[in-house]
Amino acid sequence: MKKINVARDAEDFSSPYKVALIASHDEQGDVHISLLSSLMNRGDDEMVFGEFITGDSKTYIHERPKTGFLIMNLSMNFWTGTLDFYDKKTEGEEYIALNELPLYRFNTYFGIHTVHYAKLHEISDRKKLNLLGIVANAVRVMIGGLFFKGQEKKIMNAWTRAHTKKLGTLMFLGFTDEEGYPRLVPLVQGKSVSKSRILFTKAPYSKMTLDLKDGQRASIYAMNLDMETVLMKGLYTQYGAGYGALDIDRVYNSMPPVHREIYPERPFEAVTTF
Repeated sequence: MKKINVARDAEDFSSPYKVALIASHDEQGDVHISLLSSLMNRGDDEMVFGEFITGDSKTYIHERPKTGFLIMNLSMNFWTGTLDFYDKKTEGEEYIALNELPLYRFNTYFGIHTVHYAKLHEISDRKKLNLLGIVANAVRVMIGGLFFKGQEKKIMNAWTRAHTKKLGTLMFLGFTDEEGYPRLVPLVQGKSVSKSRILFTKAPYSKMTLDLKDGQRASIYAMNLDMETVLMKGLYTQYGAGYGALDIDRVYNSMPPVHREIYPERPFEAVTTF
């Protein structure tokens, strides 16, 4: 679809209490995924979000405007689509409206300081997250982990490995489609099977991954209900019986206070003031 169903979906989109992910391309061309819960519609053909924490994604979306998004409400309904970012402002109607939302208005530490604007390229119809599929695929991944461990490399640290092994951790797959737009797909269910590999099945959303090819770069964003998150990037390998794996070679800490790549490790740089 080219338009948002405003009459039906505007309330879900305008709520700050939702999962809203933006997928962009980083400086190496990998899909970079960020949690931006202020993402909402502006009419039926535009989207905006308010920036209150500075991170790499806000640079990427204007350097490379083709982006993807996924919105999931508290009822586990979700939408996916693609956007083209074109502007950002530090004032205006949307700036005032976002700062008036209770989540930001009564926040003692920070408010919205910049609003980013995007034209809608396309959007899916509303889908229901397959909760039964989580259980069924968790069993399949557990069995598959016995056969598809891959090469053991010490890439994920202890916290990341534990986080990506839990059944309660939601995962979202990001990859680039044939038009050059990042795409986001729920993984029902993914799980780390070594310190460098996430194994998953593409069911029940295999049709949404038709542009994902064996040997392609891809990313996985892992988030639990406490909003603990981590972003992993690597090489996708496709197996039979609907299995897929991400062999990780880059890990990005997407949680405050310091958003940065943690593997490969980079030394901290001293900050000097004059």
